[in-house]
Amino acid sequence: MGIRYPQPAISCENLNHELRHPKRGASDRDEAFVNDNATQPEPSERVDVVVVGGGIIGLATAWQMLTRQPGLQLVVVDAEPTIAAHQTSHNSGVVHAGIYYAPGSLKASLCSRGRGLLKEFCAEHGIPIEYNGKLVVAKSESELAGLATLFDRASQNGVPGLRRVDRAELRRIEPVADGVAAIHSPDTAVVNFAEVARKLATEIQRLGGSIRTSWPVSRVRSVADGSIVDGPDGQTIQGRITIVCGGLQADRLAGDVARDVRILPFRGTWYRVTGEIADGVRGSIYPVPDPSLPFLGVHVTRRIDGEVWAGPNAFLAFSRHDYKQWAVDPRDAVSSLGYAGFWKFAVKNLPTAWTEFSHEVSARAYAASLKEYVPDVLPGNLERGPMGIRAQAMNAQGTLIDDFLVREADNVLHVLNAPSPAATSSFAIGEFLADAVDRMRTTT
Repeated sequence: MGIRYPQPAISCENLNHELRHPKRGASDRDEAFVNDNATQPEPSERVDVVVVGGGIIGLATAWQMLTRQPGLQLVVVDAEPTIAAHQTSHNSGVVHAGIYYAPGSLKASLCSRGRGLLKEFCAEHGIPIEYNGKLVVAKSESELAGLATLFDRASQNGVPGLRRVDRAELRRIEPVADGVAAIHSPDTAVVNFAEVARKLATEIQRLGGSIRTSWPVSRVRSVADGSIVDGPDGQTIQGRITIVCGGLQADRLAGDVARDVRILPFRGTWYRVTGEIADGVRGSIYPVPDPSLPFLGVHVTRRIDGEVWAGPNAFLAFSRHDYKQWAVDPRDAVSSLGYAGFWKFAVKNLPTAWTEFSHEVSARAYAASLKEYVPDVLPGNLERGPMGIRAQAMNAQGTLIDDFLVREADNVLHVLNAPSPAATSSFAIGEFLADAVDRMRTTT
């Protein structure tokens, strides 16, 4: 049996009311989620719970449910041939301490708890995790107010060991960094989240759960006695409850439940840092982020494998699934460019968009941004590395949704927005969703 953790004293209501029954209305997307009580063919399989999505959130949720309810009939399905194929395995591996998130938000609460649960899981299963710390650097006097705001937020969130440091101290902590002041978080760590996901999959199967890969979901249907998930070749699975952790496809799988939300894919490119600069990086070095955007800025991180990465930028992708630099999927491109909210966002952020584009096409521009707080980095120190695609929810007003967003509709839970620090928070998100399922099951 896996670790049993005490349940947090939180509820959907006292966090931010994000778990709710939204009103129905017209939708401009596929009806992937429908309420369908008409006579339908018998499902191929019946289980207690279906989890759609084999990333770290879906897997952590399945694991949490199986550890608290032995014997639960549970199946995880994923479209890809392997688990953790997207955001879980396309990141720098930073385990966040909770510096950035608004006190009382889901991000703040679940990051704090999730970090501890992740640490315990890694310890029990022999997964390396290294607490190499983080500096958030104010590059100039104009950023000191923003740094103070971050410190206050982090203090309210209970970030352990946090302290303000001056220029001399920050250079002692990270000799390659420079700035007028910084926040030091010794509790920030790095881990291989894909390795965590693989171990979760092993534990899910050991506990009696099933995992189906190469099983793309076309529709989730709510019926009188549960929900039906439509898969490939006419296969269907009926669950009493379905939890959809769809990542980059979350809005499509939610259908009208997400009528006021659109997933925009933001590509992020990393560069590998080489030479003496890389040798001098000890942990993570971050700038003070733009408070108007839910991105943390281009940063430098020594990963768990010893490589040093710089990045990522954040530039609109035209494919939700293809990692080639200029890949275009017509459906995905139309989904973003045809959304009125995107254009409202774009008009307000043209200078930022130009900066992100320059980072996308030029190592020199990337190096110039890094030089503001890692002054000795040169374009020759940067080798283009991997990229990731982040699922970021946006509303019709063109606002990027900052907090985690979960909605309940009949017998289905939809995770509609789970950007960073979702991987750090994954075990606590799993608890949160499992608690919601417990409530749903007692009322059905």
